[in-house]
Amino acid sequence: MKNDLPVGWRVIRLADVLSEPLVNGRVLRPREGGFPVLRLTALRAATVDFTQSKGGDRREDDSAPLLAERGDLLVGRVNGSLSLVGEGALVDEPPTPTAFPDTMTRVRVRESVVDPRYLAHLWKSPIMRRQIEARARQGGAAIYRINQRDLADVMLPLPGLAEQRRIIGLLEDHLARIDATTIRTGNALGQADVLSRTMTARVGLGQLSDTDCAPAGLPRVGTSDGTLPHLPVHWRWTRLEDVAEVTRGIATLSKQQWNPADVDVPCLRVANVQRGRLDLDDVRTVRLPASKVQAARLQSGDVLLTGGGSRDTLGRGWVWEEQLPQCVHQSHVFRARITGRQLHPELLAWHANGFGRQWCERNATQVTGLASISLGKIRLMPVPVAPAEEQHQLVALVQAHITALETASAAAERALVVAGRLRRNLLERAFTGHLSHPLPPSGQQESVL
Repeated sequence: MKNDLPVGWRVIRLADVLSEPLVNGRVLRPREGGFPVLRLTALRAATVDFTQSKGGDRREDDSAPLLAERGDLLVGRVNGSLSLVGEGALVDEPPTPTAFPDTMTRVRVRESVVDPRYLAHLWKSPIMRRQIEARARQGGAAIYRINQRDLADVMLPLPGLAEQRRIIGLLEDHLARIDATTIRTGNALGQADVLSRTMTARVGLGQLSDTDCAPAGLPRVGTSDGTLPHLPVHWRWTRLEDVAEVTRGIATLSKQQWNPADVDVPCLRVANVQRGRLDLDDVRTVRLPASKVQAARLQSGDVLLTGGGSRDTLGRGWVWEEQLPQCVHQSHVFRARITGRQLHPELLAWHANGFGRQWCERNATQVTGLASISLGKIRLMPVPVAPAEEQHQLVALVQAHITALETASAAAERALVVAGRLRRNLLERAFTGHLSHPLPPSGQQESVL
C-alpha cells in the first residue's frame, strides 16, 4: 500500500490512532418497548441507522449499557456472512440515548489525527474490506468473527487532516450522485415489477379493455370464493376442474430394493415453482420405474401450481415448456393440464398468481406453521374464461408489454451493477491518493477527476 501513496501520506495501525481502547458492547436482554439497542442492520450505510434498533431490559442491578456517541465508529464483530463481518458505520447524531450490543465493537479515534468521517468512508472501501476478511475467523455454526486484536492491527492510509477533509467533500459529493441514481433505478425496477404483476392479474379478468361487464354467476360449492369480480359480458366464470385435468405429483418414495430397470429423472419441488417463473438452477432427481415416469411426465403447456408451504406461496406457478426431458413433479406441486384447449395456459398461470393467490390463502389448511391446499380444493378454484380468439390476442398483448418491461429491467439491473463497481473504484482511488491532487500550500482547492 505504501508504494502507491502520494508524498505526505502514511500507513498507520488503527491501534496507534485510538483515543480510547476498543470496547465491545454489552448484553441487554430483549424487552418490548425497553431501552433502545442497535441491531447489526444499523451498520449497512456509512452512518448508523438509528431506526434499526430494538428494546432492551436495562435493570438497575445490571452494568450500565454502553451508549453510541457522536464520532464513534461501530463495527459488527460477528456475522453469518464473511462479506458483512466487520461492517462499520459512524455515529452521527443519536436522536435518543441508544446502546450498542455485544455484537459490536466501538472505535474512538484521536480527531487531531483522523477525521471520523474519513474513517467511516475508508471503512467501506475495498482496502479495508480485504484486510477485515483476511483477519476474520470462522467459528461454530458458520459464524464469522473478528476480535479486537485483529481490528487494532488493520492498517489505515492517512494523509494530513486538511487533505482528509477535502477527500471527504469530494467523496460525499460523488457518492451522493451514485446513491441518487441507484435509488431512482431501484425505484424504477420496483415499479416495473408492480406494473407487470398488475397487468397479468388484470388481463385474466378482462380488465385491460373498456367493455361492458356483468356480475359473476358461479354456483357455490362450499369453498370461500369471496366476491367474484365482474367479467365482460361474453366471458364466463367456471371451476378449474372444468377446464383442466388437475393432478398431484409423485409422493416421496420409501426405500425399496434397487431395480436396474428404474431410471433417474428430474423432479420439480415447491422451490422450483415461483410466481410467474420456474427456477431450474437446482433441480433434484428421483429414481422411478419407467412406466411411472411415462404416466407422471410433464408435458409442454402444463401449468404448475404449488400446494404446500407458507400461506403466501400457495397457488403460485407458471407454465412448463419442456425445459428438461422426462421431468416429473413432487406431491406438493399440482399439475393443471388444459382440456380441449378451453383456456390459454399463460392466462391460467397469470390468474393463479393474482386472484388465485388470495383464493388459496382463504381456502388453505394451516398445521404447525405450514399451510396446504388439497387437491379437491384446488380443483374448485374459480377461473374466468374468455372466447378463444380473444385469449390469444390478450396473451400476445401482455407478452409484448412484459418483454419490453424485462428489457428495461435488465438494463436497470446492469446499471446497478455498474453503480456498485463505480462506488468500489471510487473508494479505492480516494484512499490511495488517486482521487485528487494534494492541497497546494495556499490551501486553494483544485479541480479533481
